[in-house]
Amino acid sequence: MVNIKINIRNQAVWLMLIGVVVIFSIAIPNFATSGNFITVLRQVSNIGILAVGMTFVLIAGGIDLSIGNMIALVGVATALFLTKFQMPPVLGCFLGLCIGILVGLINGIFVTYTRMPPLIMTLGMSYVVKGMAFIITAGYPVYGLPPSIKVLGQGYIFTFIPVCVLIMLGIIVLGALILNQTHLGRQFYALGGNEEAARLSGINVKGVRVVSYAICGLLAAVSGIVMMSRINSGQPLSGGGMEMDALIACVVGGISVAGGEGRATGMIGGMLVMGVLANGLAVGGMSEYMQTVVKGGVLIIVVAVDCLSRNQKA
Repeated sequence: MVNIKINIRNQAVWLMLIGVVVIFSIAIPNFATSGNFITVLRQVSNIGILAVGMTFVLIAGGIDLSIGNMIALVGVATALFLTKFQMPPVLGCFLGLCIGILVGLINGIFVTYTRMPPLIMTLGMSYVVKGMAFIITAGYPVYGLPPSIKVLGQGYIFTFIPVCVLIMLGIIVLGALILNQTHLGRQFYALGGNEEAARLSGINVKGVRVVSYAICGLLAAVSGIVMMSRINSGQPLSGGGMEMDALIACVVGGISVAGGEGRATGMIGGMLVMGVLANGLAVGGMSEYMQTVVKGGVLIIVVAVDCLSRNQKA
């Protein structure tokens, strides 16, 4: 009986996904089509990339609320590199990734060495990077990107597979391999599960925590570059609120907000659940404001269930 309960809990996100798809397929005539499912994958590609980075931080016992506005900063900075400074796309994108890593390192260093609560540190950093995105652009979008950069967000492979979806899938696979198959991945779990025990076992807890934030910053930068390519401009308002979408995808997928538990595969399920839910509600005519209410409700319910489960274990 115990094993059955554990299996049901582990597969809950996939059962939820099947249930949502079935309900929308019955209620909405044109929902269950290959074209719409491809649209869903395109819509969640940026969230999926962000959610992988958030997974690393959550498993290590932290949280990062700056990644949404980091998309805007990296997007406008990379756009300026490619337009105003006429850099080659590879170099411009590389510098954009460096910005994400730098912001992630700053988050990790402050959280680790000042013992500042991650929520406060990354919330403050969110305002910093948002302000910087407006300062360097004077609040205006950056247009005139080279045509070659559009392939990342708008291109297709074999005319029907979006390149942005392939980027997301590649990052998910790589993230899962690091977490499940490497010594570093096990250190993230150990740190999130019990920091003192991890320290006594010889793990460099400070270094591991900083690395988790650096990875999160890197993937936020990747998402920012893909977003810039998709909308063919650098927008200082892009990415706002996407950190919460990534967080919801993680917790719905079974990654504990308390740290030390969860799998990247579960995050995939959570991301798809939220993507299908948002797409189905939009196609069904629900307003964007009501969709926000639904997302918030889902987050509250899932975190409440996680907390109750932990209390029962204790």
